[in-house]
Amino acid sequence: MKAYTISKLAKDAGVSVHVIRDYELRGLLSPCQCTPNGYRIYDEQVLQRLQFVLAGKAAGVSLNALAELCQAMDNSVPKAVEQSLIRIQETLDQTRQAMRNFRGGLSRCIDSVNEEKVAGRG
Repeated sequence: MKAYTISKLAKDAGVSVHVIRDYELRGLLSPCQCTPNGYRIYDEQVLQRLQFVLAGKAAGVSLNALAELCQAMDNSVPKAVEQSLIRIQETLDQTRQAMRNFRGGLSRCIDSVNEEKVAGRG
């Protein structure tokens, strides 16, 4: 087992130690063990979970939704996992639609700017 301290885990994931602690409080992560002097020790599975959470967050999934999913997975509650996954998928579908709408607006803005340049007003 590859062991990580909190600082090594944070460094390898590209986040701060504060993010790791916050995610622990939210129920997204938990250390594998704590040493007698209170140091948290993490393993490769926790790093993979952290990368999954960061990817979900980057995709627009809320930390609350991700925490709900992680807790359902940790508690081995298949129905809760399924429901969380469905809600996350719906969120991602809504985000994709919003992005398509916004992209259309951006295209119109670019066209407008280009027309201004051609007309000599820009």
